[in-house]
Amino acid sequence: MVAAVAARFAAWQPHLERIARQGNRHLAGRVALLCALFSLFLMTAVWFGAERLPRSAWQELGLATDALALQRVYARDAESLQALFAEHDYRLAAVRGGAEVPRLSVTALPRDIDEIADSDARKRLFLRTLLPLVLQANAELRQARAKLIDALDAQAAGRLGATDALWLETVAEWYGAEPGDAADLLARVDAVPPSLALAQAAQESGWGTSRFALNANALFGQRSWGAGAVGLKPAEADRHDFKVRGFPDLMSAVRAYLHNLNSHRAYQDLRKRRARARALGTPLHALNLVGGLKNYSEEGQDYVLALSELISSNDLQALDGTKLRPRR
Repeated sequence: MVAAVAARFAAWQPHLERIARQGNRHLAGRVALLCALFSLFLMTAVWFGAERLPRSAWQELGLATDALALQRVYARDAESLQALFAEHDYRLAAVRGGAEVPRLSVTALPRDIDEIADSDARKRLFLRTLLPLVLQANAELRQARAKLIDALDAQAAGRLGATDALWLETVAEWYGAEPGDAADLLARVDAVPPSLALAQAAQESGWGTSRFALNANALFGQRSWGAGAVGLKPAEADRHDFKVRGFPDLMSAVRAYLHNLNSHRAYQDLRKRRARARALGTPLHALNLVGGLKNYSEEGQDYVLALSELISSNDLQALDGTKLRPRR
């Protein structure tokens, strides 16, 4: 393919040089040449299969801030992570009492988290690690939702520009929304209570001690299918056509989890419950939304009951009103 293109270009090169010399004599000719070059580059990109927009492009969709929202940190072990949290005066008890959450993005769980003998201490470390990530991902969704509402309002008023119309179409496609269904799209681009995300992460990863969490930053048991699947293969699985999806860091895992809840058809019930609460103007309640997760696990209703118990027994809903510290 490349050789053929090169040969064709060599054959046309003398003609192109003549056109360039003639066109460069006048301003209009220069403009025409620039436009032709731009078109050539664009057609080359399309010819070689360049993707218009990768599915993970949060910045391109306006679903993540371009500025550094959280400080990325790496802790080699649990003791180092404990020390880091102490340095930032980051305690769950204080957060439940109204203290703000430090802007820390821990890239991976410490490898020795499963060696912490005190289960309560292990849980506190796990929750403090994930809480800033969930709060940031929710903030990104709220930012996208506000932009979405503005775009839908402009569309309804007949004043939506071409750029915003393309953005709206791309977001709808990325979330799997019904074309032209504004209500369906709004039901998808929304946050979830932190307590629900934390509970699912704890349930699916064994409070951060699973092989998938430690080796692949896989907190939510999401699956990746096909020969090119990226992740870890469950040793005990009866089927061998999937892997537990891996991620480059914990923040990526949290974002992918929220996108999964907001886009997959299996969680339509959860989105309906959330949309109903929005319509009524009531706060999102994890113990109500959790009923929409029967399809998340093969355990069905037992899984819902296990999550509900986990949320209640660990007082996770007290974390739903928490906020990140202001940027300095």
